[in-house]
Amino acid sequence: MPRLITYKIVSDVDGRLKASARAACNFWNRFLEPRTAVVMRVGTFRSVSATIARAYEPYTRAGVAYGVVEFNKRFLARFSDDEVAGTIAHELGHTLGYGWAKWMSLFEHDTGEFKAKPVAKLPALGKMLVETDYGPGTELSHWDEEKFGAELMTGFKDEVEHVLPVTIDIAQLLGHKVLERLPRKTRMSALLKEVREVQFTRQKEAKSLDLDYFEPTPVWEERYDLRRRRRGA
Repeated sequence: MPRLITYKIVSDVDGRLKASARAACNFWNRFLEPRTAVVMRVGTFRSVSATIARAYEPYTRAGVAYGVVEFNKRFLARFSDDEVAGTIAHELGHTLGYGWAKWMSLFEHDTGEFKAKPVAKLPALGKMLVETDYGPGTELSHWDEEKFGAELMTGFKDEVEHVLPVTIDIAQLLGHKVLERLPRKTRMSALLKEVREVQFTRQKEAKSLDLDYFEPTPVWEERYDLRRRRRGA
């Protein structure tokens, strides 16, 4: 079974989601070798509601982890390419385990502070806090919004986002192999620029996966506004 992160476009608008999904997968493939193959299913929906994008709980089958993210056609034109790619990259983070069982075992749920053993393995966690507010879909599954603001894996979507080195490094505690460390806090737009034109050379391996497998799961996060609204419900 190949260990890579790839995508399946279920529906699109003028090819925008395909280009952004490729960039988001390239971002994570640059830094990680996942413990299992990951497929992000990307599509659209149409609703008169204020929901701009929504993601569903990840699921697994035959050694493959699947995530699902959909964008409301009514609002998609308002997204910049980086915002679309950033949203997909964020949801890929959850599919990789940010917010699930191994993540939940690393910190104290009442304070958001990381336990001694994870900090011993990754000292940077001593300065990190997990979000403990904002309800289901946000609390306990993201970095603390008040302290870390526009970081990729906080529970709010910002117009300009960045990535902290610890967001990459903690993947090793979730069972993945870190291929490249991020040396410093870096704007997501700069990282996406570096990977947008990277030629994906593992098409044969990606096609060996069951990209079409789907099972319905509950909505995990919803996005209501492009500016400073929380992703979680």
